[in-house]
Amino acid sequence: MNIPAAIMYLYPDADPMQDFIVQDNGPEPVLHPGAAEKGRVRYEIKPPEDGEEPQEGVHYRYGIDYNLLTEGEDYDLVEKGPYIAVWKLDAPQPTEAELQAAWEAYQEAEANKPPVLTELEQLQQENLLLKAQNNALSERADFIEDLIAEMATQVYS
Repeated sequence: MNIPAAIMYLYPDADPMQDFIVQDNGPEPVLHPGAAEKGRVRYEIKPPEDGEEPQEGVHYRYGIDYNLLTEGEDYDLVEKGPYIAVWKLDAPQPTEAELQAAWEAYQEAEANKPPVLTELEQLQQENLLLKAQNNALSERADFIEDLIAEMATQVYS
């Protein structure tokens, strides 16, 4: 499903550059139970000053070093797909079911839409129309000419 297209189908006046952001982070690691302790690493942010007690978040933080872990044993890479990361519209954020329904309606509307013609195809169609109009006017002129000739024959006889 194309989430931005579905949102634009639901809210045609929305500005996709300001009103919402759809994001796809790609495959993300999901830790198995117990693997967090195995890959936990303490990262120093700044050293405490003399007499100061080290405080987590100010002087250090803990993180997971995936180089110390084994993919498949300690963690798996999971593709979560695209999602709505930012929603700034006044309307409520659509649910997954609403987005899916809007996507199907969008696809149906696009399938029923007449094909967009290139400039050359438009000129060719216009040329055919002008030729048909020219032929119709020529036939009408011939018909009027025949009528005038027939009327002249009856008047002069």
